[in-house]
Amino acid sequence: MKFTLTAFVMIMTITCALEAKAPNPPQVIDAGSFGVFVNGRRVATETFKIEQKAGGSTAKSELKVEDGSMQRSEMELTDHGDIVRYGWQQEKPTKAELSVVPKDEFLTETINTGPNQKTFSVPHLMPHSTPILDDNFFMHREILIWRYLALGCTSKPEGLSCNSAPQQFGVLIPTQHASEIVTVDFKGKEKISLKGKDLECSSFRLHTEETNLLIYMDDQKKVVRMLASASGLEVVRD
Repeated sequence: MKFTLTAFVMIMTITCALEAKAPNPPQVIDAGSFGVFVNGRRVATETFKIEQKAGGSTAKSELKVEDGSMQRSEMELTDHGDIVRYGWQQEKPTKAELSVVPKDEFLTETINTGPNQKTFSVPHLMPHSTPILDDNFFMHREILIWRYLALGCTSKPEGLSCNSAPQQFGVLIPTQHASEIVTVDFKGKEKISLKGKDLECSSFRLHTEETNLLIYMDDQKKVVRMLASASGLEVVRD
């Protein structure tokens, strides 16, 4: 099957191996939780759900940190993968929230840092199709890999085949109120040990100027593990 459709429509085709309109009620594309570990110690849990519905998709996530802090995010996309709205909320240790919405040809971020604080906006001269890759939400990394698959990968009986050249994405990081360039590269098939079992995965490298994240995806195109060895970070699907 050739990955040729646009953005998030293709993402759903990859995951479901279907080309069909979203049913009603929404269809769950992926749901579950990631355990976040640093140097072997669990520091957070991210619970997430990605749904396809008529006209687009939604991706919701909740991050609970062992110290008691908590963040939530919700991303709504059109069926072409463009941003309709992205929202982020922090409940603890202090309340804060932000949103990203299209305005004219670009994106506008509105930030509220807490009660009795002045709301302000930050313009981003980036297209509506810009991927969101916010801090601490590893579900966003899975969605970015799906987008990479849609651009130049083919599923064959012998396995996944991708263009040899790495792909670059300009992404928005709302909680930093900033953008950066991310490079995604397909490394090939790799057998890993996960929860005491051997699992053959497709492996990818997600690279920025400051980070180098290895991402492992099973044959259902779902992320099962992420590693950033330099920082001792490991993210594992529960």
